[in-house]
Amino acid sequence: MPENNKIKKIISSPVVQAFLIYLSSGWIILEMTDYFINNYDLPARFRDILLIIMIIGLPITLFFTWILSREKPKEDEKGVGGFRILLKKPWFSIPGVVVFGLLIFSAVRYVYQHNTEDTAFPNISAAMQLPEVSLAVLPFTSFTGSSDQDWVIAGQHETLIHELSRVSQLRPLRIISRSTVDAFKNYDKPIAEIAREINVDYLVETSVLASEDSVTLQLRLIHLVPEESIVWAETSSSDFSHILGFYSGLAFEIARRVNLALSPDEEEVIGNDRQINPECYKAYLRGMYQLNLLTQEGTEKGLEYLHEAVRIDPAEPFAYAGLALGYLEVAHSPLDPGDALTKAEAAASQAFKLDTTMAEIYTSLGEVYLYELWKFNLAREYFEKALRINPNLAIAHYHFAWALYLFGDVEGAIREHLLAQKYDPFNPLHFAWMGILYYVNGQMEEAFEVVRESFELQKDYAAGYYVLGLTYLQDGNTEKAIETHRKLAELYPWWKWGLGYTYAVTGHIAEAEEIIDQLESEDPNGWIAYGLSQIYAGLGRMDEAFKWLNYEPHHAFTAWAAVLPAFKGLRKDPRFEEFLKELNLPD
Repeated sequence: MPENNKIKKIISSPVVQAFLIYLSSGWIILEMTDYFINNYDLPARFRDILLIIMIIGLPITLFFTWILSREKPKEDEKGVGGFRILLKKPWFSIPGVVVFGLLIFSAVRYVYQHNTEDTAFPNISAAMQLPEVSLAVLPFTSFTGSSDQDWVIAGQHETLIHELSRVSQLRPLRIISRSTVDAFKNYDKPIAEIAREINVDYLVETSVLASEDSVTLQLRLIHLVPEESIVWAETSSSDFSHILGFYSGLAFEIARRVNLALSPDEEEVIGNDRQINPECYKAYLRGMYQLNLLTQEGTEKGLEYLHEAVRIDPAEPFAYAGLALGYLEVAHSPLDPGDALTKAEAAASQAFKLDTTMAEIYTSLGEVYLYELWKFNLAREYFEKALRINPNLAIAHYHFAWALYLFGDVEGAIREHLLAQKYDPFNPLHFAWMGILYYVNGQMEEAFEVVRESFELQKDYAAGYYVLGLTYLQDGNTEKAIETHRKLAELYPWWKWGLGYTYAVTGHIAEAEEIIDQLESEDPNGWIAYGLSQIYAGLGRMDEAFKWLNYEPHHAFTAWAAVLPAFKGLRKDPRFEEFLKELNLPD
């Protein structure tokens, strides 16, 4: 067995064993260094310095091991002799222990990186509450300065934010919503001041040049703490066919530059390199641009463009997801002809058949189950799934908050609403409606404060006036309540039922009935029916209240008659139990 003897002799050599120990230990140290760099904001150059030291240290270590191994141990040097005996036992040697430890470490590391069970967190990393990195992508500016391509510019901005949000599935990354950063279009404020206003560590500044079928970006990643510095700058291009992979790659590079690098396996899991039809993509961008204008004309045009996108490519999930969001927006407004929720359901269901990885699709389905189908357990399931995919999705937190309030969990609703504010802090929607949650929870001071903040974000915000008037009512200030809701009705006539309710509960019966006559003279729809049910509830006229509460197709707000203070007068009537039975709310 001469070959085996040679192998044993080589393995038993102290120099070889020292080499194995050194490499194994060095590998473990570098892996642990990567972990701390990624999760505790250590600079990446720390790993480079450590690697240089280890490379220099290897020949020095081997040299001293060779020198020491040439010295024969004395009989009384039991410690050294014992060590040499231990080195000669192949499976109980120090290299054996190190290799065994290496295997255990690799197994633990694999579980750590690949634990994607369907729990409250997408992986162990998120559960450890690691330090959060916050980032905002400022509105893209055009190289040309022309407004003709605003829809392209806005679409590129949204796409980069969307792809960055996918990183937050695996890393503690807070991305500010587009509706907040859009407040800084054509900004002339210093970068540091913008960062302070929206409370972020990093800003992305981008200029874009769009042609017929491609875009070129000039991007800068700026770190604001402890002082302003450019971390990374890049100029790159892509055609529209490969635009998703292009932005996915940029998102991964940005994550690496802010010390939240993903492994190749993780990039493969959440990467998005699917090719898309350029004409479909352009129709989709136009549609979403119009929807985000939040005007009646914009909504109508937006839906037209999105239907065109579906016609161009019936297999494109983004087009159906956009349609679902558009119809859900209509369903929450007085514009709903009565079928918006049904159309939203059809679009969201088709989007889900095509793509099960988009948080926006799960949010749309959650809204459909919550506001239209009243399948509340499924609504909860889809909102939670959406937030596991994209914890930064403010609109999902917002709708989940109102689901929790309907289910009787006011504290949970407030918590989710606060998260919506965190990820989209310049959106008045997340402030105005929060007032109701605060005052039903007995927090009147907070209710007034948060509603007034909505006016700072958008002057004469309709929902702000509505909730402020209700808050005054709850606080016993009837004069202020009437004054506030009068202004609401003057600015936004379709909200006049809010004034009608305030008249009803403050004893102005004739004025309330006048508004009832006006509403009942119009073509009925879910919006009007909900308003009439609220006014009649305030007057104590139960037959009419239940008649309009049971109107079909019901409005998106209808289920909340079960919990809102405005409908408390109905709760003594036996028909209210029938209403609750039909809702079948979760325990």
